[in-house]
Amino acid sequence: MPELPEVETVRAGLARELVGKKVKAAPVSDGRSTRRHPSAKDFRALLEGRTVKSVERLGKYLACALDNGSHLVIHLGMTGQLLKAKNAKVPKPKHTHVVLQLSSNEEIRFADQRTFGEMFVSLPVGEGEEVPISRFARLAIGGNGLNLRSRVRELAHLGLDPFEDQVGWDRFVAITRSRHVPLKALLTDQEILSGLGNIYADEVLFSAGLRYDRPCDELTTVEARRLHRTIPEVLSEAIKAGGTTLSDEMFVDLEGAPGRYQNQLQVHTREGEPCPQCRTPIERVVFRDRSTYFCPRCQS
Repeated sequence: MPELPEVETVRAGLARELVGKKVKAAPVSDGRSTRRHPSAKDFRALLEGRTVKSVERLGKYLACALDNGSHLVIHLGMTGQLLKAKNAKVPKPKHTHVVLQLSSNEEIRFADQRTFGEMFVSLPVGEGEEVPISRFARLAIGGNGLNLRSRVRELAHLGLDPFEDQVGWDRFVAITRSRHVPLKALLTDQEILSGLGNIYADEVLFSAGLRYDRPCDELTTVEARRLHRTIPEVLSEAIKAGGTTLSDEMFVDLEGAPGRYQNQLQVHTREGEPCPQCRTPIERVVFRDRSTYFCPRCQS
């Protein structure tokens, strides 16, 4: 499933291609991709004719601000791809379910093999309407995250975003000590921390020297501070590399190019390979129905 670096890579591409352009039409060929709406016709009525003003990201969600205060919200799910085409004559990839036909005659196509992803239009928050924002997100002391949550009610439940929310190490330590769950479960809980998934949780924990099943409320202050620092460091490097494209080749950017961070992965998918720090073979276990990779020595 695309995680924060992959979604941020797509966001940057969309910002270049969408901002200032009008959505002339938005044909839908599979209503599962617009399932929050009563019908594809309803989705199209809310989107067609609108101009995109900005493209933002929160966790694994994209939010395209429209000129009437609404937002086109996109979640890639497990296999979703957003692909640019110069015009309608370019053959559509298999599993294309929604097409954004732009005023420039270009198209942005939403292809999704497993249809777990979605697109929907979020209506403006009414005057005086109070949006119940995640209690973890409310710990932020800065950033754009709170503002976006207050404008897009469907994103208000998301936990702290490592880039869109600013939170000091002291508050992060308080979060870890308030939960009695394994560290990887904390990192991948989207209502506590939004954006990390299976790949980057493994990479962050290795870089921080912490084992995946360590109870998070047992971390020392030094360990929790190190984890707090490591999360944005690892994610920043992955963003620079355009995200991770694994062997299924499902993640590509707007131009159809794969990411490059898979060449820099330290432990994820490296079972049996020597640890880059101590040369101990990397191990794989199944944790909460997902493969988890770690070094049994460095993360003892």
